[in-house]
Amino acid sequence: MSYRQTIEQGVLNERPESLHKIEGGIDMRAKAGDVYCVYNKYLKKYTACQITKIEEDDKEPQAVILSLDWSGEEPLKEEELSSIKPLYKDFMYWNRGIHLSNVDVNVPTNYTFVGNVTPLTDESTNSYATWGNGYEVYRQLKWQEIPKEQRDAFKEADKSEEKVIFAGEECGISKRRLNDEWKPFEDAMELKVFPCLTHLTLNKWHKNLYEYLQSTPFISELVLENHHQTKLDFSKTSVCTLSIDMTGVEELILNDGLEQLILLGEVRKNCNIQANGNEEALLLQYDKVIPKLKGLEALGKLHVIKIEELDIEEILNAYPKLTELRLWGKPGNLVHFDKLPEFQQLEVFTTMDLFGFTAEDIPTPDRLPNLYMFWMESLPGDAAKMAKKLYKKRKEEGLHLWISKPRKPEWLAQNLDNPFRSWDGQENITPANAKKAAALYRKTRAGIVKIAEGSDKDAMTSAETLVREYTEGFNKMDKRNCFIYTVEREDIYTALDEMLDLLPEDLKVDKERLLNLFDELKNF
Repeated sequence: MSYRQTIEQGVLNERPESLHKIEGGIDMRAKAGDVYCVYNKYLKKYTACQITKIEEDDKEPQAVILSLDWSGEEPLKEEELSSIKPLYKDFMYWNRGIHLSNVDVNVPTNYTFVGNVTPLTDESTNSYATWGNGYEVYRQLKWQEIPKEQRDAFKEADKSEEKVIFAGEECGISKRRLNDEWKPFEDAMELKVFPCLTHLTLNKWHKNLYEYLQSTPFISELVLENHHQTKLDFSKTSVCTLSIDMTGVEELILNDGLEQLILLGEVRKNCNIQANGNEEALLLQYDKVIPKLKGLEALGKLHVIKIEELDIEEILNAYPKLTELRLWGKPGNLVHFDKLPEFQQLEVFTTMDLFGFTAEDIPTPDRLPNLYMFWMESLPGDAAKMAKKLYKKRKEEGLHLWISKPRKPEWLAQNLDNPFRSWDGQENITPANAKKAAALYRKTRAGIVKIAEGSDKDAMTSAETLVREYTEGFNKMDKRNCFIYTVEREDIYTALDEMLDLLPEDLKVDKERLLNLFDELKNF
């Protein structure tokens, strides 16, 4: 998938001093030595960065951005520039070093220009990113709040080859991720043998889970399913991303440092969620529809995925204070798109594979004055054309505009069930290969459906033949023109996995064996 699902936050600042005057207009391009500030909603402070050089080697110039070791209640002042220092990042698994990234030379409108001083470094970097919102500075400062003894133990364990006993088995002390389906255990306090564990996936409730989570500041991502709890209280934990099964949950209490809440399962209507004053910085993600919740009326960021049909007005009524709204279609339709400007604080708006609106529904820039990121991929052709036309000037003034893959009505009719629709228009994939992938999918799916509907005694053999033809088809495409990398490989695997789910259990087709066959045969 080519859609860049980065998370950006920030606020729009009046920044007349940041605009470089040029003949005929305003130049929003960064220059070597420029220092900028941006507001971080997690930290509730401003952070700073410096442009250390402009790289001219690429097709388009890139600015090298350096995070600075500074934060403040107000933007940095020009007279303070003589004391700036680079931020040395070493949080979690990072080795100590300065934080450099290549970014677009156009400065986003949520950045405040401070002044220009001699660059602190002349290093180049292979890292590419968006301008962000000072998140790396925030993470480093939070890391430094953890007692040094715990930080040192984390770093030591991460580099160690020592073995420890966990749930009766010998395991490496450097384990970073753990899933209780892979490593069954009962008491969560057993997890303390892994000092640098950061990702935890649980498929049931465990004894002493709260006690364990409260004892470690390092679990940044927790997935919890099938817990059978009606009330959950994570207020004393340090979790950053929480994916939680909401089935049967009446009340959910969050910690004030939570960044992302992903709701799984069935959400009970009017379920009460307490965000401890963190609603503005919190990102909520859910599938298909808008959950009916209490307590998140001031929510700042919303992501909805797998949309078939979604009403913008419904989102507006539930979360009127959104600053970030990202929507992904299955593909799907958006209703009442013309209501978008009523989100008066909206700064980031992105869509993918969403339709149901026209050029007339695209709001004029003056109706979204705080917008600094506007991305739409795979949308009605007339709407794409209008968006580019209306926001061209705003792009020149710093708006991060990215409108791609305009679609004709007939495209949607042909691609409604095509899992490879995002390949159409992708830079590394030819139109011919995008069409071949869609055709190969339809042929394979038709064969799977035929097996599922019939009484084929040799269902397994027939399914194996289809998997071979499917895999070899992609092998042939990639051999002629190498284009299948990690994302494309996942697309191919996921499509096959979902097709095999169509086979009923009574056919006794070994799905795992078929997926293993795919792995054995693929040359990409």
